[in-house]
Amino acid sequence: MYRFASAPLLLLATQAAAADYAPVHCSARQAYAGGPMHAAVSVERPGKVPDTALDPATVARLDATLSRVRAATGASAITAAVGVEGKGAWTGGDAPPLFWASAGKTFTAIVVLQMAQEGKLSLDHPISRWIKNVPNGDVATVRDLLAHTGGLFSANEDRKAHADRRYRGPTETLAIARRHGAMFCPGANWRYSNTGYDLLGEIVRLVDGRTIDQAITARIIAPLGLKTLRALPLGGGAEGIAPLFSAKEKPIDPSWAGAAGPIVGSAGDMVRFWNALLEGRLIGKQLVAEMTTTLYPMFDSGTFYGLGAMVFDVPSDTERLLWVGHAGGTPGASALVAYSPADHAFVAVALTGDGSAVASANAFMKALSPP
Repeated sequence: MYRFASAPLLLLATQAAAADYAPVHCSARQAYAGGPMHAAVSVERPGKVPDTALDPATVARLDATLSRVRAATGASAITAAVGVEGKGAWTGGDAPPLFWASAGKTFTAIVVLQMAQEGKLSLDHPISRWIKNVPNGDVATVRDLLAHTGGLFSANEDRKAHADRRYRGPTETLAIARRHGAMFCPGANWRYSNTGYDLLGEIVRLVDGRTIDQAITARIIAPLGLKTLRALPLGGGAEGIAPLFSAKEKPIDPSWAGAAGPIVGSAGDMVRFWNALLEGRLIGKQLVAEMTTTLYPMFDSGTFYGLGAMVFDVPSDTERLLWVGHAGGTPGASALVAYSPADHAFVAVALTGDGSAVASANAFMKALSPP
């Protein structure tokens, strides 16, 4: 099967390269006018990945792949896992918790979707219901924040903020976004906004009465018994986490990511989380389907965004790859967790350094099949 070979998506602390634009003020939503969207992706409910080892031959191939990936990426720390429905799992790598960067956005999204399922909010409520003075906040909705379609400037792209690397809470990132103004009317286009997920974290705090890290722990990590995963307190430091390093740019402290990427832990638990999510153990089947119903084109060809989830769809002359999951990257770290319906398998990789978790995940998925 054709596999990705692209570089990791830099979804956190990207270079401040936003073009100048004229802020827009909107009294109503606009029809989408961006690039071609992807048709809805319906993922059949996967079977459970048992906590048993895969067969010895597959384990040997995966162990060998881990050695090759470590050498190719130069990662000082890596965690990797593969889980096959009904057959078992393999895990490998290092013990310190690793940072999952924007792959942690799915956890924030699930908390919001759970609250919608409980009737505590509607995905179509305007942001101004809870947070005032958001650019076009009377029009942009919770759904827009989840999907990055609200037109909200991402504060990490501000040149001054990028030069002054430190934690900024939702109030400060919103002030930066307000200073820049909205980039387009809600619904009219797609643009990745970490600040939008900061605001989702604030909505969780106001509606659920808990900070986003507390809500993720209570609603996801504890019920699923994910022993290695934890949600970092906002700006609370990254003690005990595998250090990020990069030859290209000074890394951030992982806790600065806030609700836009709060998760650290092992690949094995990331596979368990996504297995539970797609099985419908965290939100109902209808909401799971909504996560990949409306899909907007992202930065790289073949990548699309839904509601806190990504679809990777890369055709070749003879084959097609279709994965559902989420990638993440920041200087010094790269991560990917995904489910391949064709392979009936999950893969998760997080590493430190400038290597690609996407390319690494490809190698692990290929190792499931004998040469």
